[in-house]
Amino acid sequence: MHYTGQTFRPPREAYTPLLEVTVGCSYNQCTYCAMYKDVTYRKAPEEQVLADLRELSVYADRIDRIFLENGDPFILSTEELLEIADRIYEHLPNVEIITCYASIVDLKNKTVEDLKRLRKAGYNQLYIGIETAHDPTLKKIKKGCTQADEYRELAKLEEAGIDWICMVMAGIAGQEDSFAHADETAKLLNTHQPLSVSPLTTTVHPGTELARMVADGEFQTLTEGEILEEEIRLLEKLDLKPRALFFGIHSYNTAPVIGRFSEKEEMLAKLRGVLEGMSEAERNARFVRTGY
Repeated sequence: MHYTGQTFRPPREAYTPLLEVTVGCSYNQCTYCAMYKDVTYRKAPEEQVLADLRELSVYADRIDRIFLENGDPFILSTEELLEIADRIYEHLPNVEIITCYASIVDLKNKTVEDLKRLRKAGYNQLYIGIETAHDPTLKKIKKGCTQADEYRELAKLEEAGIDWICMVMAGIAGQEDSFAHADETAKLLNTHQPLSVSPLTTTVHPGTELARMVADGEFQTLTEGEILEEEIRLLEKLDLKPRALFFGIHSYNTAPVIGRFSEKEEMLAKLRGVLEGMSEAERNARFVRTGY
């Protein structure tokens, strides 16, 4: 298998085959992200993709799901994505779901009809880093979209019948806008419901614009107590379907919690219990998180 630079995939795809179809991130401007700074975005060579599919075909009878690498393969044109799907099915006929990272910016380049064609071809359960639906924060972190864009593009996804999984960044709005970030994000997700919500705590990575902002006093990370308060606020405001998953077990998170929304009160009780059990020093601590 061919992989360029460091490979990233969601925790839930730990046992899913990874197929590199792009390298890096086509946007690569978010203030907090250092994941793709050392690679130039490009489409993976067709021969490389085919060679990897031939390698995976040895296990074809066991593979019903595949994750496309890297940062945002959904930026590829509809025709390119359909061609990739055709090649996948030639080698892995049992695949039912083709998934990958996608962004609101990527979705802007697709019509509802495009998305319906992609859904029919097996593209589903896309991982979208919304991060926030708070407009001032979207601008501050240079996400490349507005709240209005998020509502519009997720409506297109919904109309096309494509399910999605949401990533949200706890603490990304800073102290002043913490609850506004939680409230606006919950409103968006209640309107266009994801299969799952994955909150992860904002981390300041060296070399990023966010690191410079912290060093210059333009941004202050939340304390451990404030992070928990924000996560509790988000979960309180979310009103998702009973089977939707709250997947709050990223290694960055202060208090790991996971459960269906039918168990929302139990999850809230756990988070509140951790917060109440913290000493003042623990609540006010600002731990440095590193790595991905």
